[in-house]
Amino acid sequence: MWVKVVDAIHSGGSGWSFLPVRKALGGVWNNIAMVINKPFAGSSRLRDYFRGSVGRGDSILFWLDPWLMEVPLKEAFRKLFALEIVKTCSALNEAIGLISLNDRKDEWIWSPDKSGSFSVKSVKHVLEGVSNNVSNYVVDWCKWVPIKCNMFVWRAELNRIPTFDALRRRGITVSDEMCPLCKMEFESVEHLFTSCVTAVVLWQKISRWCRIAPIYAFSFRDLLEVHKGSSISAKDKVIIQGIIFISCWCLWLARNRAVFSDSEIKVEGVFSEVRSLGYLWFKHRSKSSSVSWLDWCNFVNM
Repeated sequence: MWVKVVDAIHSGGSGWSFLPVRKALGGVWNNIAMVINKPFAGSSRLRDYFRGSVGRGDSILFWLDPWLMEVPLKEAFRKLFALEIVKTCSALNEAIGLISLNDRKDEWIWSPDKSGSFSVKSVKHVLEGVSNNVSNYVVDWCKWVPIKCNMFVWRAELNRIPTFDALRRRGITVSDEMCPLCKMEFESVEHLFTSCVTAVVLWQKISRWCRIAPIYAFSFRDLLEVHKGSSISAKDKVIIQGIIFISCWCLWLARNRAVFSDSEIKVEGVFSEVRSLGYLWFKHRSKSSSVSWLDWCNFVNM
């Protein structure tokens, strides 16, 4: 039913897309499609690992879906696709000569797993394999936040901050490896900043305050790309980038207070710290020294 609803709402929104998306509508499906279509290693995307397995042939689109090759036929035979009225040619006949239709239901196969079944674990293995071979991501530093904050974000993106997970990998024994903020999962960079309930609620508050689409981060790097959203004005991009950096910094400070001072951490307190630090640094370290506290809290007249 969920698939039917999404298809009914978004079909026709992007004429020649593997995943139908009406960008003007926003919402959860747009965020999912954005993640699936987003390059994570060179030009590789998660969508590139899905393949159609033809059965009856009534649920897989001949031109638009990737089923015969690694890319949809429209990308492999662009000139033929542009003509549209040409349904067959020698190249296509040769390529699909071994394909025959039968009564089996069309299926989708996740190629990284031998069983063809999709799983989050399999995606994690794909991403880990990429991270082991690709390390050319460059963090864009924000000029209006202190160097220490930029340095922290850079180290976090490289997974070089002393989370419990990192300490364990370095052979350092810790008494409790659970996240000090939520006590629900093992602490790592990805968990602390993206899936910990404290972080999730903080990003909800940040997105509402900055009047941007809800922030859904599946990796630390996703957070560093939030300010590049197409719906964000050029003026606000620089401000939101700094706010994301400061939020990560404040989350880490809160984590350390929980670890070393056994302090009770509340999201509202972290959010207040983000706004206070952000205001002081933006007012005194940027060219917008005239911004008032009220305007900053309402995110207007920047």
